[in-house]
Amino acid sequence: MKYLVIVLMLSLTSCATKVTMATGRTVVVQAGFPDMGVEKALALADAECTKRDLSARVQQVTSQTTDKYIFECVKVQ
Repeated sequence: MKYLVIVLMLSLTSCATKVTMATGRTVVVQAGFPDMGVEKALALADAECTKRDLSARVQQVTSQTTDKYIFECVKVQ
């Protein structure tokens, strides 16, 4: 029973939406399961871009066969 709880907790933590790559101008966010949409991913990307005084903008919405969102960090005008 104890091992079942550990496995369940590990599987739930891997389902979270997370930033998988961040460069100076690009942020890639992997959607969790279930996918909460681009809004959740945008919030994470914007938080990452804010570290460089920039704002996130959707660069590419990937197809339904992938779970990644790609954002570009841009200056707010």
